[in-house]
Amino acid sequence: MGSQEQDAAGRNAQLVRTLNVLRDLDRLGGVDLYELSERYGTTVRTIRRDLEALQEIGLPLLEEQDGKRKRWRVAFKDHLQQLSGLLDATHYLALRLAMGQGGPVRSTSSMFAALEDLSSKIETVIGTAGRAQLEAIDACFHSYEKFAYLRSPPDVFWPLVQAITECRVCRVTYRAPRRRPYETVFEVLPLRLFAHHGAVYLMCNVVKHDTLATLNLQRLQNLKLLAKRAKPPKDFDPAALENAAFGVYSGGAPTTYVFRFNADVAPYIRERTWHPTQRLRELRGGGVELQFTCGESYEVTSWVASWRDGVEVIKPPSLRTELEELGGWLGSTYRPARAPAVRRKKAAPRRPRA
Repeated sequence: MGSQEQDAAGRNAQLVRTLNVLRDLDRLGGVDLYELSERYGTTVRTIRRDLEALQEIGLPLLEEQDGKRKRWRVAFKDHLQQLSGLLDATHYLALRLAMGQGGPVRSTSSMFAALEDLSSKIETVIGTAGRAQLEAIDACFHSYEKFAYLRSPPDVFWPLVQAITECRVCRVTYRAPRRRPYETVFEVLPLRLFAHHGAVYLMCNVVKHDTLATLNLQRLQNLKLLAKRAKPPKDFDPAALENAAFGVYSGGAPTTYVFRFNADVAPYIRERTWHPTQRLRELRGGGVELQFTCGESYEVTSWVASWRDGVEVIKPPSLRTELEELGGWLGSTYRPARAPAVRRKKAAPRRPRA
């Protein structure tokens, strides 16, 4: 046998011995160096080197004092208990929420499979009692946003999630909502997914023009995940974009809105955050004044009009004019038509009696 063959045989024997030592540490619950050296016919020093090698690769080996001798064991169970201590219901529910939102449109995506595998491992760690508790907690929640994801194309959602996490460029075919719809093909870098008013939107960067855009997933006719990668724009700030928009549209000029709501509507205004920049001021008589700044948008007009006579627009003047024109149109369109006057037929003159 040549020197190379002898070296290979020695390495194989060392590997087999090391794996057997690891098995004994786990199965026997703890052994000392002398027992291991006697079992495998080698020196205590060699066994110690094997254990140090196992520690170097990250295996949790513990050295414990047992009388005069030290015993070694592998602490897999201890690490599982530590992992269990790091987990609580909120971590699991956050993961299930991420999967549940895209669950109705799941495909054979490797991303969804990875999340599902992680969820199964967490369930294994927390045990039977923990799983039952989480199932009970999960049953307490219901999301109407799921209908938005149900309407999303099945082959779009999870590829977009993968594209966002890996900074991958996608080629999309998009149908704009026009009287005569047409399709456009272009490349985008997906950045964020969000749901709004029953629809799912994609915040992305259009590669050709290097501009931010918001696309409705229901209008995506086709999507192809490319191997090309790109970096998000340096000035991309999701929080700033959220502040710039009242809903989805964020392209208008920054505008400060001031509304005064009467006492009947004020309780509904106080209990919610309508915009991240909002400020509330209490008014005499129980009303409330709401102020916020965002991009000028038709979405603000629609929202204000929904409160009907419970709100008065203070700023900007342009919105007052717009609502005045809307009121005129409503009045002329829905004013009941007057019934035509009925002309009475004149009665014939009575003849005098003879």
